[in-house]
Amino acid sequence: MEKTCPITKTLNHLSKKWTLLILRELNNNGSKRFNELIRTMETISPRTLSKRLKELEKLELVSKKRFNEIPPRVEYSLTTKGKELIKCFKYIDVWAKKFNVK
Repeated sequence: MEKTCPITKTLNHLSKKWTLLILRELNNNGSKRFNELIRTMETISPRTLSKRLKELEKLELVSKKRFNEIPPRVEYSLTTKGKELIKCFKYIDVWAKKFNVK
């Protein structure tokens, strides 16, 4: 059985369309409701957003908090694991600027 490199596995998850933008939005603006994310990201479909949020939740990068209210309210936010991942992006940003990556 062939083992997959952890970096390859991580990049496979993160390279899906909208994933990095969702993580960025939650990092920049904290907890967000589903419809707030839809409004902010404008061209993402509700189906795609829902799918990506479920994937990120399964990876434990995003948490989903349910409030026992009427109407029901759900908020999404980065987990500690998600916040640690964001730190990696900051290093990539520094690297890209240092080497003038376009």
